[in-house]
Amino acid sequence: MSELRGLDAWMRALSDQDMPTLNSVVKDICELSDDDECRADDLTKIILRDANLTSKVLKIANSIHYNRSFTPIKTVSRGIVQLGFDNLKNITLASSLIDSFLRGKPKALLIESLAKSFHAAVQARALVPYLNGEHKEQVFIAALLRNIGELALLSTGREAAERFVTLRNEHPENEAAISRECLGVDINQINRGLIKEWSLGELARESCEDTVRPTTMASAVNLGNEMSKYIHKGVNSPEMERIYQHMAKLCGITAAAAKTQVAQMAEEAAVVAKSYGVEVLLQALPDTQVAEELAEELPPQRTGYEFQQHINQIHKIMLEGGDISKIMQLSVAALYEGSGIARVIISMLDYKSKSLDIRYVAGKGTNLWRQTVKIELDKLHKGELLHEFLRVQQAVWYQPSQGVKPLGALSALDPKSDLMMAPLRIDKRLVAILYADGADHKLSARQFEDFQLIANQLNLILKVNAAS
Repeated sequence: MSELRGLDAWMRALSDQDMPTLNSVVKDICELSDDDECRADDLTKIILRDANLTSKVLKIANSIHYNRSFTPIKTVSRGIVQLGFDNLKNITLASSLIDSFLRGKPKALLIESLAKSFHAAVQARALVPYLNGEHKEQVFIAALLRNIGELALLSTGREAAERFVTLRNEHPENEAAISRECLGVDINQINRGLIKEWSLGELARESCEDTVRPTTMASAVNLGNEMSKYIHKGVNSPEMERIYQHMAKLCGITAAAAKTQVAQMAEEAAVVAKSYGVEVLLQALPDTQVAEELAEELPPQRTGYEFQQHINQIHKIMLEGGDISKIMQLSVAALYEGSGIARVIISMLDYKSKSLDIRYVAGKGTNLWRQTVKIELDKLHKGELLHEFLRVQQAVWYQPSQGVKPLGALSALDPKSDLMMAPLRIDKRLVAILYADGADHKLSARQFEDFQLIANQLNLILKVNAAS
């Protein structure tokens, strides 16, 4: 391949030569009419053209992030009615865009860059409640598209593109200079050119502009982008400290609160990635790194008030109308950090695939469970622990010292001593399971009380969410 230099050369290559035709679904969605009467029908037709896309969109639409009532959404038209046109449009756009770049056998560098864009999107969306809650998904999509030029360049496999991204990852503060050296053009010019050519939205384009006073939504997109570029340097790095200050100013919160939110959203990005069915990105997301760094910050001496402090935080989020996903994250953290239980997870029931899907985790090694553990319910055997739990659906504290039962499918989690399980339900419908174990340590009666309290709190908020 001949070396390309300059904006025109790269745009021609991306449009005509190296870049596979961008998923037609992405283009069709971006060109949808603003006419309210026809656009819902048009969106339905676009989704239904592809059976795999239809299945994926319905899976995401039924996830905890969008379907608060857990009432099954079985058709695209029902999804538009229940979630709204804009939500379903953005779900489809994000899913199609991700798939278009992951098609085939993407190189590790492309997976890493796409993971950064995904992480940026989740971080940016979390800023929206402080700014304007109506535009959460718009900000999510704009942040996902913010670096479309970089993703497109990497998809060509050209050496100059890979050299640019490698050097930029080492020195993100010098991105513009590195881009001009490797590509002969500022990467932001390529971003803007592709966003315009592919009609990917005004907010995404605005976020790439060198504007002295960007809108608050564009600022949220760019803050998410900055976090994704610098978080690998460490949550306590000088670069991240500057980002916390910018967040605090933009959102009217403290820098400490901003740091906490960034850590929570690093974890949330992994949860959302599972919802979108892109487990390949999990290995490149920063959740494990952030969790390990924060674990080192935990005070070595416990005061006895840690669990109550977590409960107070959960109540505060509930009263503020915080989303159930954030509350579930806080709940596993409460049992891990506050009650001292070694490993805690929440697994969502996927009724379509008849399996347990591990989403929310806390404790050493639990991040890997998202990628490696999938429990298929139709393969459970009568008498094994999980089978009996599902039959009774009551909180249980299993202690091997009081009589060993077959672990069966739970052997994948390798509990060497006590474990606990509790059902999470809406009315009588089981939607998730709260699980905790002591790794190779016994659990206490006090920890079982804490465990049941968290389960009761989650069941309450699930009921309230479903009713609203």
